[in-house]
Amino acid sequence: MIQTEVKALGASEYQIDVAIARQEYDAVYAEQLGKLARQVRLPGFRPGRAPLAVVRKQFGAKVYEETVSALLQRHYAEIIERSGLKPAVQPEIEAPQLDDDKGLCFSLKVATWPEVEEVNVKALSFPRTEVRAGQEDVDAVIERLMKSQVDYVERAERAAEKGDQLHIDFVGFIDDEPFDGGRGEDVALVLGEGRFIPGFEDQLVGRKAGEECAVEVTFPEDYQAEHLAGRKARFNVVVKSVAEAVRPEDEEGLAKLLGFDDAEALRADVMRRLSEEAEQASREATAKAAQDALLAAHEVELPEMLVAQDMRETMQRVIQNLQRQGVKVTPEMLQDQGFRDEVRRRSERGLKLSVLLQAVRRQGEVEVSDDEVQAEIERQAAAYPEDQREQFKQWLNGQAEQRAAIRERLLERKCIDYIVSQAQTSLEQKSLSSWQEEQASAA
Repeated sequence: MIQTEVKALGASEYQIDVAIARQEYDAVYAEQLGKLARQVRLPGFRPGRAPLAVVRKQFGAKVYEETVSALLQRHYAEIIERSGLKPAVQPEIEAPQLDDDKGLCFSLKVATWPEVEEVNVKALSFPRTEVRAGQEDVDAVIERLMKSQVDYVERAERAAEKGDQLHIDFVGFIDDEPFDGGRGEDVALVLGEGRFIPGFEDQLVGRKAGEECAVEVTFPEDYQAEHLAGRKARFNVVVKSVAEAVRPEDEEGLAKLLGFDDAEALRADVMRRLSEEAEQASREATAKAAQDALLAAHEVELPEMLVAQDMRETMQRVIQNLQRQGVKVTPEMLQDQGFRDEVRRRSERGLKLSVLLQAVRRQGEVEVSDDEVQAEIERQAAAYPEDQREQFKQWLNGQAEQRAAIRERLLERKCIDYIVSQAQTSLEQKSLSSWQEEQASAA
């Protein structure tokens, strides 16, 4: 038998006071004690035959914890059902105490999602951005491609120059002894790019295919491998090939190099890709403006438990992103107040938007059908090579969490579309290049 009482703490936070009858507590305690007694080995007693009093004296605290855990697990669903609450995050248990009369008493602290009854969508006002790709954007891409696209043609008799690509074998020595990580075979490097230790590439200028040479260098003091930092080294190098960089002379040559029939086909492909980018940019800019207007017009008070949980998840995502970028995450960085403030800002913004968009969804009766989810899967599959698309679709259709995430993204997009259709918007046109400059400045 259990007794419960719900108390409001404010901001969608509640406390459920729970009392579980002493008789039930004693029965579960005896069960947990007996289970442990059959498992423990104590000096002077055969395995599993130690007296319960001895086991209780030595492991009483552990038995108490396991009894509380077992009772909470047994009654959790009933406690929540009686409270009428829908926890947004895992409830926190506070101060379990044993009372001779009331039994086991404890409190559950519960946070629920805040509720917004109505969103005044028609009163919102924000710019609806339209980003367009033009011929000047195509020209800029073609210019970048002309500079970046290069083919390397081997020149067997020519001495290597800056900009040439060499293939080399090398073995590194420190104090005439080979060192770990100092060996490479058929390694490609472009002279002048500075990818190797300072001074290494310079000493290969003038070398020809088939030549062997010794390259003397000093590792930088801040070199990532600490055991090599500041050390002098010699590399025995074999130049296997020297290739000259050949760039296209005009757009027709560029098109052929990239696998297009002619320059017109290349430009059409570039325009198609830029138009897709512009369409996505238009959606993102308008969505952000709608979200900003929605947040500015409505107050949402969040329970701290919900914010704290989301901050932990957000911080984990930020750490993973930084690590993928090669950034070393230190304890000092995680404790930095500016960093933590930014994580809180992101969490609070995301949570408030979730609450408000749920209200918009109810108000606008926004739904996403299975056909729409499948259409999005088809769209994503189209980005893969043709022979991999069916495999990707089969995999995604078998991932319930991934399909649910797709449905949520589509719901958010349709909610934003509903807001745009109902709100007071003003058209703001931008070129793709100006949009890209804005994003670069904001990064």
